Amino acid sequence: MSNSVSKRFLLLTKVTLVSIMLIVVAGGVVRMTGSGMGCPDWPKCFESYIPPTDVNQLPPDYKEKYSAKRAEKIERFAALLDKVGMSEKATQLRNDRSLLYEQDFNAFNTWTEYVNRLVGAVSGMLVFAVFLIAVIRIRKRWNLKLLCALQIVLMAFQAWMGAITVATNLTPWVLTVHMLLAIVIIAVQLKIIRMAAGDSARTIISSEWQFKVLIWLGIVVSMVQILAGTGVRQLIDGMEGSPRTSWIEQLGGNLYFHRSFAIAVVLVTLAVFVYNVMKSIRLKEVNWLLGVVVIEALAGIGLTYLDMPAALQPVHLVCAIVMIAIYIELSQKVKL
Repeated sequence: MSNSVSKRFLLLTKVTLVSIMLIVVAGGVVRMTGSGMGCPDWPKCFESYIPPTDVNQLPPDYKEKYSAKRAEKIERFAALLDKVGMSEKATQLRNDRSLLYEQDFNAFNTWTEYVNRLVGAVSGMLVFAVFLIAVIRIRKRWNLKLLCALQIVLMAFQAWMGAITVATNLTPWVLTVHMLLAIVIIAVQLKIIRMAAGDSARTIISSEWQFKVLIWLGIVVSMVQILAGTGVRQLIDGMEGSPRTSWIEQLGGNLYFHRSFAIAVVLVTLAVFVYNVMKSIRLKEVNWLLGVVVIEALAGIGLTYLDMPAALQPVHLVCAIVMIAIYIELSQKVKL
């Protein structure tokens, strides 16, 4: 592959990463505005590629219609869970009649969710373009080609999980799997970028094994904190309709668990920063990491003490995803 093609391919892999991150941003806006069920079906929205703008464009019985369709999808998903040994989860889905509730049509929520899906579609096309170029233009790099193929599989599975998320009316554990898979996809894309960069990818060879351990500890505590935050978010979703001033009190121990790991993330990140300075490793990504963690912590404090302002929710989520992405990138750069 010529140098010019290599540069274009590397640029495409980076643009693809940005598009994947934008899915997280769009998802955060969807959650902030309560638009997750703005489109009751998938991949279309109200059975159309261009969703309606007024409830008068829908049939009078649209709620009953989509509720019945959701019941069919839930049954198919429950049957799949039975086959893979998750019968308890399957039974919970079958018995939870609240999943069949169909919300009133809201044009803003519908179009917010629709834009979220458009971002996901563009990202999927970029992932496929990276795979095609890798297969057609890159010779011998079978490890890179296989990784690009794996990314297509992951994106397809993520799209299916998106459909299941809608079908199950935002069931908490399904949303958690959806979030975890998004982190895996980001990690894979970072690896693709590094492999595409080849010899130009910067690697730090360090005898300081403690630095590598701190980075991996940061990955672990960040993952736990993000997943705990997802759980907190599910509880908050169930409080819609009650005053925001009462939400923090209702969270109880779930908030304390999430906060404890948030403190752990700050401490580990500070340790990584100090080590980077004291040992003259000079990784600029560590400075970015500290800045992102500080913003995330401030957003978390604002959510806790300012009665959960909606505008801070996507900021908190996006910072968390950027944080884990930087930690993963650092784990690839530092070699013992």
